[in-house]
Amino acid sequence: MGLRGWATLAWQADYGQFYLVDREDTSFLPPEIITPEMEARRFFVPEAGLVVYTEGSLQQHIRIHIHDAEPDHAPVEPMSGKPWTQIETTPARFPSRSFSISSPSAPDTLAGGPIFFLDSATVSVRISWMEFQGSRDESVPVEPDVIEIVFWPAERG
Repeated sequence: MGLRGWATLAWQADYGQFYLVDREDTSFLPPEIITPEMEARRFFVPEAGLVVYTEGSLQQHIRIHIHDAEPDHAPVEPMSGKPWTQIETTPARFPSRSFSISSPSAPDTLAGGPIFFLDSATVSVRISWMEFQGSRDESVPVEPDVIEIVFWPAERG
């Protein structure tokens, strides 16, 4: 099993969400209504792409890891040793086998932003959140939340 690519992005999730958008999906629209299930699971899988919900709109470090097979998963956030506050795994589709990142305030995916390439159009995705625990006050600096998103090709049946 090999790591095919990775990146860490400093991000500020507008309205507590960000999007991984298939590069050829010109009609991507995130859901306007967030259901209790979406709120609990902290993500939504549209026909193509992925919507990730965050604890708030403060700064995050978003880590993208792309593997050629399912990797071993760290039981804690590797850099701090703190436990993940939530972990979810889901299938997702990226028909173009590529995606970029976007947010509610961006009219489109970031034109000059990073583009990520996948080995398969159908992938398994593990999303791990390590979030600041305590009172959130935008006037007081806190360590950024960490959201790690790991991709690997889905099992073929």
